[in-house]
Amino acid sequence: MSDGDATDFSDLAPVPPKRSRRLRPAVFGGAALIAAGAGLYTWQQVKPAIEAEQKFGSITYEVPEAPQLTAKPGETVYRIDPTKSSLTYKVAENFAGKETSTATGSTSGIAGDIAVNADDLAKSRVGEIVADVKQFASDNNLRDARLRQDFLESDRYPLARFEVMEIEGLDGPLTAGTMYPFTMTGVVTVKDESVKATFDATAEVDGGALTATATTEAKLSRFGAGPIRIAGLVSTSDDITLTLALTAYDPTKRAIPTTITGPDAKTPADAPSFAQTVQPILEANCAACHNTGKMGARHVVIDSAADARSFSDGLKTVTQLGYMPPWPASDKSVPMAHEMKLTPAEIDAIAAWSDAGGYLDVDDDTPIKPTKQATGPEPRQDLVLERPAYTGTLDNVNDYRCFVLDPEITEPTFMTGYSFLPDQVEVLHHAQVFHISNEQREASVERDGADGSPGWSCYSGPSLPGRPPATVPGRSDDSDVGFAGQSNLVGGWVPGQANSVFPLDSGVLLQPGDALVLQMHYHYGDTVIADRSTLALQLDPGDVPRPSMRVVNPLAPVEIPCSPEDADEPLCDRDAALRDNVRLYGPSGAATQAGLLMLCGKSPEDLTADFDGYVARSTCDLRIPEDGTIVSVLGHMHTLGSSFRLTLDADTPEEQILLDIPTWSFDWQMNYELAEPLKVKAGQPLRMDCSWDRRADPLRPPKYTVFAEGTEDEMCFGTYALIPDDQ
Repeated sequence: MSDGDATDFSDLAPVPPKRSRRLRPAVFGGAALIAAGAGLYTWQQVKPAIEAEQKFGSITYEVPEAPQLTAKPGETVYRIDPTKSSLTYKVAENFAGKETSTATGSTSGIAGDIAVNADDLAKSRVGEIVADVKQFASDNNLRDARLRQDFLESDRYPLARFEVMEIEGLDGPLTAGTMYPFTMTGVVTVKDESVKATFDATAEVDGGALTATATTEAKLSRFGAGPIRIAGLVSTSDDITLTLALTAYDPTKRAIPTTITGPDAKTPADAPSFAQTVQPILEANCAACHNTGKMGARHVVIDSAADARSFSDGLKTVTQLGYMPPWPASDKSVPMAHEMKLTPAEIDAIAAWSDAGGYLDVDDDTPIKPTKQATGPEPRQDLVLERPAYTGTLDNVNDYRCFVLDPEITEPTFMTGYSFLPDQVEVLHHAQVFHISNEQREASVERDGADGSPGWSCYSGPSLPGRPPATVPGRSDDSDVGFAGQSNLVGGWVPGQANSVFPLDSGVLLQPGDALVLQMHYHYGDTVIADRSTLALQLDPGDVPRPSMRVVNPLAPVEIPCSPEDADEPLCDRDAALRDNVRLYGPSGAATQAGLLMLCGKSPEDLTADFDGYVARSTCDLRIPEDGTIVSVLGHMHTLGSSFRLTLDADTPEEQILLDIPTWSFDWQMNYELAEPLKVKAGQPLRMDCSWDRRADPLRPPKYTVFAEGTEDEMCFGTYALIPDDQ
C-alpha cells in the first residue's frame, strides 16, 4: 500500500535467480493494495480548502467600529460610507495548472475618519482605517472561505488596520473638484503582524463628498497569509495589490450606514432548479463519499441542501477543473470500474446554479442521500479489532509503528474485506496490513511493548522471525520469476481512501493462530496525539472454496537533485542526503535506493541526465511474477509527483497501459478496479514510469531526494492485486 519502509538492500546483488527469489520477501517494507499518501499534507491543504466553505458559509455583514476623529479648528471630518467604499486585493493565481489569471476580492466592511483642513491641506489627518477581512468576497466562495480560515485566520483576527503616520504631497488651500495626488505612509496590521506600507493616493472633495483611491503593493508572506497553495488545485503569487476606494461624508450632515449587504444577495433569475437538476447530480455522484461518516466527509460534508449551498462556488470550481469527482486516471488507462466523472451538461448545470447564488427551491434541511455507490460495495464489519492507544514524540516526526491485531479465530476463516477505522486522522500518513502466521505472532510478544510503548518501531515492516503464511494455502511462494515487492501484505489505508471488499470473491485465508499486523506511519506536525486507529474485518467461512489474492508491488528508484537556486544547501549533496536518511530511518535510508538502482539497472547519472532543474524522471522494467489475473491497480508518489504510468508489454504491439495519471495529485491516490480482469503470464514485461516537479511543493526544505520513508521524501511504485492461477 503505501509509503513503504524499505529494509537493507545491501545484500541484493547480481546472483542466480533462485537466490534472488529467496531474498525477495526481505527487500521492502512498503507497498499495498490501497495507495498511501495524503496524510497530514492532505489534512492541512485540501481538507481546509473545502471544509472552510461550510465553517464560514454564513457571514454577518456589519460595519466594524473605528476610532472617530474630533474636528479641530478649520477641519471638516468626513466619515467613510461603507456602501460606497471597498478594500480590494488582486493576486496572480493558477488553478490546477491552467493559465495564470488574476484573482480579485473585496470587502465593504470598512470604517474610518478623515479630517480635511480646507485652509492648509498639509494639516489634514487620516484616522485609523479598519476593514473586516472576514467579509472578503470574490467570484469563488471556495477561495474566500480558504482565505478566511487558514490564511487570514479571520475567526481570530477579523480586522485589518491601517494607521497613517505621515502624509506627503498635500499643501495649500482646498479647491473643490480638484484631484490631489499624495502618499500615505503608515503601518498595516493583519493577524497581529504589522508591516510598514506606503499607499499612492488621490483624493478630491466635491459636492459634500470626499472620494479617494489609495494603492500599495505587499507580500502575503509578510503577514503570514500566503502564498496560498491548495495541493493540486490552486497556487498564488506572493505579491498582492491592495486598493482602498473610499467615499466619505460629513456625519453631521448625512447619516453614515452601519450595515451593508453581502454577495449572498443574488437573485435566482434563470437558476436551474436545485430539486430537479442539481440535487440528483449530487446524490448520484457526491453523497456516497461526502455524507457524514463516509470517506470524503473528512474533506467536506454534504448532508443537506444548505450544505451544498454553502459550497456552491466551490462545487462549480472543483467540477469545472475536473478536481471533483476525484478521478486522476486518464482515458489511456484500460477501462476501470466505478468510474467517477460528470457529463459536460452536469458540470454546466452546477455552474449555472452557482452563478445564481446557489438558489434553493427546497428547504435548507432537505437531505442529500446517495443514489448509487460509485466506489463499490461497502464491507461488513463482522469483527472490530481493538488495540491500545499509542503516543509518539516530536523527536520522530515520521514514526512507523507496528501493532498485532489478533482475530482469535479457532477455525480456518477467509478475510474477504476490511474497513480501516481511523482515530486521529491529522497525524496519520498511511496504514498497512500484513498477514502473519501463528509462529510469527508468538515471536512478536518479545518486541511488543519492549520500549515501554505499545507495539514496536518498524521502518522495515513487521520483520518478525518465523515461517510466514503462504500467499496461496498449500503452495510455496518461491516460484516467482520477477520481483514482486513485499509478501504477506493484504491491505492498507490513506485518508480519503475507500474501504475494501476483495474482488472476484477472493480472500485471505486465516488459519487458527494467525493474526494481522497493522503498520502505522504517523507524521507529526506541531502536535503529538494519542491514536488507536484499528480495523474491522469482513469474515467468511473457510470451508467454502474461494481464490486467494496477493498484492504485487513494482518499484523504481528516485533521483531528484535540488533546484539550481538551492544547489549550495548542505543536504543538496547526494551523499549528505543519504547520510541524513540513515540518521532518520536506519540503514534502509540509503540501502533502499541502492537496491532499486541495481534492481532496475540504473545509475544516478542515468536518471539525472535530463534533469532541467525542476523535473526529474524514473523508469524501471520489471516482470509479472506468475500466471494470474490482475483485478486492480494504483500508483504512489509524494507531493513532488507529476505523472505516473504502469504499462504492460511496453513498446510492443500488445502494449496495454494499466494505469496512466498524467497530472499527479498527492491527495487522490486511488485504488482502481479494472472493469474487466486482465489475464497475465509469468515473465510478462511490466514498465513503471514516474516523474516529479520540484515546483509542485515549493515550500519543501531543500534536499537531494531519493526513495525513502518520510512524507518529505519521494517514492515511485505501483501496486496491483493479482489472483494467481496456481491454486
